[in-house]
Amino acid sequence: MTNIKINTTVIFMSIIVLTAISTWIVPAGQYDREIVDGRQTLVEGSFHHIESSPQGIFDVLQAPMRAFGRSTATGIMAFLLIIGGAFMIIERTGALTAAIKHASVLFTKRPKLRVLFIPVSMLLFSLGGATYGMAEEVLIFVPVFIPLAISLRYDSTVGVAVPFLGAYAGFGGAFMNPFTLGVAQGIAELPLYSGMGYRLIIWASITAVAIIFVMLYARKITKNPSASLTYEFDKERKEQLRLTDTIDEKFTIRHKLVLGAFASTIVLLIFGVIRYEWHIVEIGALFLGLGVVATILGRMKINDATKSFYDGVRSMAEIIFLLALATSIIIIAENGNILDTILHFMASGLSSLNATLASWVAFIMQAFLNLFIPGGSSKAILTMPILAPLSDLIGITRQTMILAYQFGDGIGNLFMPTNVILLGVISMARIPFAKWFRFIMPLVVVWALMSLAFLAIAVQMNWQ
Repeated sequence: MTNIKINTTVIFMSIIVLTAISTWIVPAGQYDREIVDGRQTLVEGSFHHIESSPQGIFDVLQAPMRAFGRSTATGIMAFLLIIGGAFMIIERTGALTAAIKHASVLFTKRPKLRVLFIPVSMLLFSLGGATYGMAEEVLIFVPVFIPLAISLRYDSTVGVAVPFLGAYAGFGGAFMNPFTLGVAQGIAELPLYSGMGYRLIIWASITAVAIIFVMLYARKITKNPSASLTYEFDKERKEQLRLTDTIDEKFTIRHKLVLGAFASTIVLLIFGVIRYEWHIVEIGALFLGLGVVATILGRMKINDATKSFYDGVRSMAEIIFLLALATSIIIIAENGNILDTILHFMASGLSSLNATLASWVAFIMQAFLNLFIPGGSSKAILTMPILAPLSDLIGITRQTMILAYQFGDGIGNLFMPTNVILLGVISMARIPFAKWFRFIMPLVVVWALMSLAFLAIAVQMNWQ
């Protein structure tokens, strides 16, 4: 466990230092900004150089502290603390362990159901990502899917990959995501969710490849368990679950009530996100309430429930500090005034290319921007006011430019260390970032090649 923490921390600190060095080399620049429909956007053609603000050693050391005061980061951090506490209460009721053991025996007796576990689950998560932008919600499912995957003789990596890759396959190939596609099309002045037919083909293709990728990994570790990314951790986890092929623990009414409360919370979450556009604050409140309800239904003593909650909170400390380091990279780049320079460089570079090549370069640049602007909506708000009109000049339809943005945003989420959701899920499974990077790169390469092909087709058919 110690090596995992050191390796991941060193990687992030190295990126922070490199970003700080960049502020001494990259010229500082800035776009003027204006408020349009309640969103802050960049004014096209307003880029100008400003006085440099190179970041020194003390700035680097301050950055993690500043990260804890950053609203977007602290929201995720607080959310993780509440999730950790609520799930520890549920776990201490015994409901989760009993349910997983019963599910394990059911899947063992019916092998056909086990075969469907990965594709059906990933398809459902992909639909969530494609329609209502499921992203942060993945953190809720990982604590359930890790022990469930282990009980099915897979590993923690599968438990992470099913909800995470499923949701982000849908997110990257979205056909109705209001937070990425909706925002981008609004800025580009296109009809909402236009181009649906081609987008559905893209979504189905990307999702199918993600499912095949996870199933191939699952088959490999089934044949050779020691090939698992989390082999040592999973041995401990199996002992905790005490997995056998027979049910040796009663699935009581109390267990069923607790799990029913959890299921009701998920339904309410989906309804709230779709109907009322709930975000982190509302979802966090929902799961804090779940912790209280689980305490009552599980008939836990108040002292036991309180101790369980704080045990869960403490278990999230390492993850939260890693999130602070990831956010520090963005803070250093912003304080060094190099983000707008990067955006200006993107626009200038695209203007001299032919249509197909320009769409490819836009895709690659959008993926790179994930290092500094991990939020899909934020990236759309910052880049589309410049790239949408630019696409008219270089012979790319605005629909195609939005697709390049979608692909870049989607693929970057799989491996960029500033994606706090990625850091959260792999930390829960105790997967070092370097190991995850090697694991995910084959899928990244395949998705990248698919993206280039889909963009080339969009350019050729002048997709509107």
